[in-house]
Amino acid sequence: MVPSRQASTDSEFYFRKGKMLILCIGCFLFVSLTLPAILLSTKSGIAGILFQAAWVTANLLFFGTGFIWTLRALISPQKPGLIISEYGITDYASAFSAGFIPWGSIESITVGPVVTITIKNVKTSLCHLPPVRRWFQSTNVACFGGVMFSTTLLNTDIAALEAAIKTGYERWSTGSSDA
Repeated sequence: MVPSRQASTDSEFYFRKGKMLILCIGCFLFVSLTLPAILLSTKSGIAGILFQAAWVTANLLFFGTGFIWTLRALISPQKPGLIISEYGITDYASAFSAGFIPWGSIESITVGPVVTITIKNVKTSLCHLPPVRRWFQSTNVACFGGVMFSTTLLNTDIAALEAAIKTGYERWSTGSSDA
C-alpha cells in the first residue's frame, strides 16, 4: 500500500523543462500538420484512403497523447517524474506510467538511459492501473521484459538514479527484515 505522505527521505526526480518544452512543441507540430498532409495527399483509391486513415489515427494517438502528457507535465511542475522511497518506486516518467511499484514486487532493475524494472507477477503488480495504462504496461512487459521508462527527460544522471534506487531498496530490505 502506498503511504499517504511521502517521507522526506524520498528521492524525487523532476522533469527537465527545456527538453519537455521541445518535446511538447514537436508533438504539437506533428498533430497540427496532420490535416494539411492529408488534404495535400495525392493517394487515391481504397488503398490511399486506408493509408490516410491509419496514418491520421496513429499520428493523432501517438503525438496527441505525447502533446497532452508533456503539456500536463509542464503545467504542473511540482509533480516529480519519478519517486524512489523505502516502499518502492513511483513512476510518472511516461504518458502510460506504471505508477507505484512496491519493492516486494520487483525482481530486478536495470539502470541506463532506459530503466527496466522486471516485475515478479505482472497481473497483480499492475492491477491498480486504469485499463488503458495496464494494457500498455502489460504489452511493454511482454515485448521488452519489464516496465520501462527513459531517463532522458528526468533532471538527473544515471549514477544518481542508480544510487537512489540502491538506497531505497536497502532501506526497504532493512525495514522488512526488522518486522
